[in-house]
Amino acid sequence: MSLQLSLTKNAPNVDRSLLIDGLKALAAQIIVIHHLVSYGPMAAAAGVAVPDVVEWFSYYGRWAVQVFLVIAGYLTAQSLCGRETGLSRPWSLVAKRYVRLVWPFGVAVTLAVVAAELARFWTNDPILPESPTVWQYLSHWLLIHGMLGHESLSTGVWYVAIDFQLFVLTVLLLWSSQALRWSGWAPLFIGALTVASLVWIRTWSDWDNWAPYFYNAYGVGLLMGWLTRRSDKALPWVRLVLLSVLVLISWQFAMTLNGRLAVILAVALLLWVASFPLSYVTADPTGSLKSLLGRVVHYLGGTSFALFLVHFPVSMLVNAAQDRFDWTLPQEGVIAMGVAWLGSMVLADVFYRYVERFGTKLSRRIG
Repeated sequence: MSLQLSLTKNAPNVDRSLLIDGLKALAAQIIVIHHLVSYGPMAAAAGVAVPDVVEWFSYYGRWAVQVFLVIAGYLTAQSLCGRETGLSRPWSLVAKRYVRLVWPFGVAVTLAVVAAELARFWTNDPILPESPTVWQYLSHWLLIHGMLGHESLSTGVWYVAIDFQLFVLTVLLLWSSQALRWSGWAPLFIGALTVASLVWIRTWSDWDNWAPYFYNAYGVGLLMGWLTRRSDKALPWVRLVLLSVLVLISWQFAMTLNGRLAVILAVALLLWVASFPLSYVTADPTGSLKSLLGRVVHYLGGTSFALFLVHFPVSMLVNAAQDRFDWTLPQEGVIAMGVAWLGSMVLADVFYRYVERFGTKLSRRIG
């Protein structure tokens, strides 16, 4: 099948939702595999069978979080930046975001607690978190567990709290700049915080439970998302600030070869390219293959957050079973990892349909 791409003046844009879902799907899978190869007897056995693969995902898999941070900023900009409506009631926006995040997150944390208690009958492996106190459990529902220094009850739960902090901080920046009645203040505020995070704050390791530590990636996504709102009168300032930030990131990457910065730049570049008008001519008049692949990508992207939330409870139970039945052979570790991955995918589908969607509906009821 031949495929011809051509730039045309009046052609439709690339399907950015497909690109975003594709990036989310890929990042979620990498993070899940990173966690599967990092914890428990399953990881130890698989490390003997495929050491190079395990080593790669163990080291590089954590970089995929930057994809989610950039995309989160991009989507926030699409819904908030350059709009007058809604920002007059910032706490309503914050409440909506909190409910949308905390319902699936809280349920997933509860699943993790239950899974850990069940797994304790079969194993005492360090993969299991300690039985939580009531306050530790509630602090997760309040998204303040990291601030209080509480042990996480599931892997990766820090991200949800940081996502909420980043959103709140951005709403406050946009709201305060709007009160100053000049369209240039908002991109300047966002750019200043992004630069501060990039140059200084991201090097302060004791700030890794606070939003400014991660604003270097989130801010790039915000500015890139804002740039696609072509009718916004603040765009000249957005372009200037974004270009300055990207030049700074490129310079820092050239000096340090930091892989996380490379991921930020790559995702930003993909989102920028997706704003160009493209048309394509294909020998497949029905587009059936493209349609099928598109549905798969949208599905995997749509369930990526659910997969991120529920894979660790499944991993704990599979690791416990492997320990209990002494599946220590290398090939048994690989099989157990495949079972954990498949079980996580199935549970993510159910979780997305009946838990995450319910949280979205709850958030929409907030005025």
